[in-house]
Amino acid sequence: MSQDTLSFSVSIRDRVSATGIESENDNIVNVPITIIVLDENDNPPEFQNVPYETEVLENAAPGTTIFDGILVTDRDTVGENLDVACIPQRQNPDACSKFAVEVTESQQDRLTAAVVLQEPLDYNDRMIYQILLDASDGLFNASAGLEIHVRDVQNSPPIFQGSLAAVINEDSPIGTLVMTIHARDGDRGQPRKIVYELVTNPMDYFLLDKHTGELRTAKPLDKEALPDDTGLIILTVKAREVVDGVPGNDNLTVATTQASITIRDVNDSPPMFNKTEYFVSLTENTAPGTPLPLEITVRDPDVGENAEFALRLNDVSNVFDVEPRLVTGSSQISIRVANGTLDYENPNQRKFIVLLIAEETKTNPRLSSTATLTVSITDANDNRPTFEQDSYSTSVSETAHAGHLITTITAKDLDSGPFGDQGIRYSLSGTGSELFQVDALTGAISVAACPPTDTPDTTIRQQRRRRRRRQIPTLSDLQRDYGGDLNRLNASASGGVEYMTYRIVNSGETSNEFHDVNVIASPTIASLGWTADALPAETTTAGTMPTTSSTAGPDDTDGLPTTVRIGPPLQTNDIHYPTVAPPVATSTGTVAGPGRAPCLDFETQSVYYLSYRATDDDGRGQTSVVSVRISLLDANDSPPVCESPLYRASVDEGATVFEPPLIIRARDPDVVSEINYRIIGNEAVTRHFEIDKRTGQLTISKTVALDVNHLMSENVFFGVEATDGLHTTLCNVNITIRDVNNHAPQFARENYLTSIEENFPIGTKVERLEAIDLDTGINAEIRYRIQQGSFDDFSIDNRTGVVSIARKLDYDRRNTYQMEIVASDLGTPSLSGTTMLTVSIINSNDKAPYFTPTTQRAEVSEDAAIGTLVHTLVAVDPDVASSESLDYAATEPITAVDKNGKEVGEMEDFKDLFMIDRSGKVFVNRRLQRDSFAVIRITVLVTDTTAPSIQQGEGLLIITITDVNEEPPKIPSA
Repeated sequence: MSQDTLSFSVSIRDRVSATGIESENDNIVNVPITIIVLDENDNPPEFQNVPYETEVLENAAPGTTIFDGILVTDRDTVGENLDVACIPQRQNPDACSKFAVEVTESQQDRLTAAVVLQEPLDYNDRMIYQILLDASDGLFNASAGLEIHVRDVQNSPPIFQGSLAAVINEDSPIGTLVMTIHARDGDRGQPRKIVYELVTNPMDYFLLDKHTGELRTAKPLDKEALPDDTGLIILTVKAREVVDGVPGNDNLTVATTQASITIRDVNDSPPMFNKTEYFVSLTENTAPGTPLPLEITVRDPDVGENAEFALRLNDVSNVFDVEPRLVTGSSQISIRVANGTLDYENPNQRKFIVLLIAEETKTNPRLSSTATLTVSITDANDNRPTFEQDSYSTSVSETAHAGHLITTITAKDLDSGPFGDQGIRYSLSGTGSELFQVDALTGAISVAACPPTDTPDTTIRQQRRRRRRRQIPTLSDLQRDYGGDLNRLNASASGGVEYMTYRIVNSGETSNEFHDVNVIASPTIASLGWTADALPAETTTAGTMPTTSSTAGPDDTDGLPTTVRIGPPLQTNDIHYPTVAPPVATSTGTVAGPGRAPCLDFETQSVYYLSYRATDDDGRGQTSVVSVRISLLDANDSPPVCESPLYRASVDEGATVFEPPLIIRARDPDVVSEINYRIIGNEAVTRHFEIDKRTGQLTISKTVALDVNHLMSENVFFGVEATDGLHTTLCNVNITIRDVNNHAPQFARENYLTSIEENFPIGTKVERLEAIDLDTGINAEIRYRIQQGSFDDFSIDNRTGVVSIARKLDYDRRNTYQMEIVASDLGTPSLSGTTMLTVSIINSNDKAPYFTPTTQRAEVSEDAAIGTLVHTLVAVDPDVASSESLDYAATEPITAVDKNGKEVGEMEDFKDLFMIDRSGKVFVNRRLQRDSFAVIRITVLVTDTTAPSIQQGEGLLIITITDVNEEPPKIPSA
């Protein structure tokens, strides 16, 4: 706005001539008019003193003001205060985070600001930043650029460049260039010169030019003198920046590195033996291929092709051979008897003299050395007994008695006397050899007598033997598989645990009697066979531990209870065992009869692989060994045995097959038996699982789906009966059903309704939503979230489902919320359910009324009568339903402008020209005089009379008094 008042004059002419032609006699009236121009925000802000450009050192600290010359002006005097901001740009994405624009002065028509460093700078990363500045007056915008140049500061040490590894021959002359070391200043703005020095120089082999970085040899090199056989030398090199003509000595001007130099070998040493002469004695029966007991080594200190050499023997007899034939560097040497048979009786074979030669193969000249080997031959028993066959096989019934002849095996010896046949003695060794005996002179093999059975050790062995043959659980098995707390298992019976009773019927050893073992869901079957004569007298009651037998061995810490009763049995499985023959009395005492432990037993071991020895010189000479295979002929006397004490498998809920396949296998040592399988369990087990009676493969029934909720347990225990038609055993099965996330969370209601007052504080609980998930474990853990509809005014606790106020509510902004709440489980993949929560906001009288528009205008004729309605004020209160709650009034300041646009002083009487009643109506209160008061400006108030505290709004009423043509034109007198 260039001026706020426009003044001009209007002329009125009446023509007195009858012809209507303008003449000097016409009457003319001149009327001056003044127009007051009110300012509006119609000009954009303007940056002054552009373009902007500045510099900053790269080590400037964050918080430093780097530019304070930003000036923005606006030709308007109304509108919002000016503001300026940094606008991110694609080519300078981090400029607005590195630098901040801070306003130092802000008015409607003027703004000053400065740019402050926020983050450290690095000249090597970026040298120039360009910032786009945006100025705004609330309606219009203007932009300008600021270019910031980063000045380099010397704060980076030297950087080594190029390879720092080299290879040089050990015969290189002094002064040979090995490598050139090069480093540059890490600061690229004004790089400094670099000087070099050697920090470590092993053997003082090298010199380094401090200016050029050239590394040269300082004296003759010798690879063999180095402690490292590879010829590797590590040098430490330091690079220093030259600061004001002096090499620096701090971390910002010095860098250190290592250079590796490999000295290449030159052939200057022959291969050498550790001795020049070797002596050894051999017996005449030394076999071909036997190495001589000598410590012979050879070494060439050179490397590479210079250290490759060949070994050979100068041996006219061709009896010996050397290994290896080719060597690189060094090696242990083995000399063996190669060809022919040594014979002490032949005078020409009592001593051998052999020359050992080592000669290089790839050098010129080929360097070599020699050593002498003297071998003396001594007499020995050089023939060992020989058998007609390499191995022997025979068989015997497992029921054969002691002394029963199995077979006779003899050997021959070419020597004579005690060294020959007369001195041969026979023996048998190997696992199970104690069950057989051999005549040392004749070689006859027979069944051995069993040890007496009246010793405690033998009784324990018999019990263990029976346990290996009959698979019934011991108390220690129950304690091991079920944590040792039988009472805990009994107490958990209500949780869907199945019970099973095993009844062991022992027939033949005493009068027929049975012993019940009631266990939870078929525990792990251990190796145990219970007999009446092995049972202790003590018994146990329900839920208690049995006493321990005093005759238990080291691995039988449990007793053998008559009854272990854990809970009420649901079913009984009888396991019958055949009659066992009574003990047999022999001359050595009461022993186990044929086939009883620990004698021959096909089920315990059907084949014995033994070593049969023949030794000459009355058992003190040479020995020959052959293998003897003794096979036992089977008798059907053993029950099937489960290959595993407990079969375990895990399947997912709803699975139809086991992956991998689950096969229950029992083995029967009796080769003629055929095993059939069937499931032993309650209806829930047999309904969900099936078994192939021939193969034992366990499958999931196709008619019923696996469901943890229906089974009420994730673990299913049952037994599989394996029978060969005569004997029966139970194999235990534990199936773990892994819960699958197949149930989505569900809310109790599809819709929730609630209401809350708008002035409730943030954090107030609105509603608690809860969903349930029929899965288990992590699949049943639920997390809640608001999907939509909260407009960020509400939040939900993701674990408890409690919805609370997150931001201040405003009835006038939004009075109803319809939120979609989602409950998701933590399964994979996650499943979810939804519900709707409707929250109604109850209005509160918390907002002040306001005029609309804030500045209201009216016009009234100068001749308006007192009481004339000039204007009706308009105000709004969002919290009241009726305008009757609003009271209007005038207040200071009240100002006026005369017809010439000048402000009227306070002493003038104009403030009561108009009257405002409580309803907002504006009336003429006194006679109006436009010549004195052309524009009246009244400050008006509106008050909410229903508010609990004072709530008022302020506005401006501008009344323009229009002129009335109340004086006729006047004709000036002549």
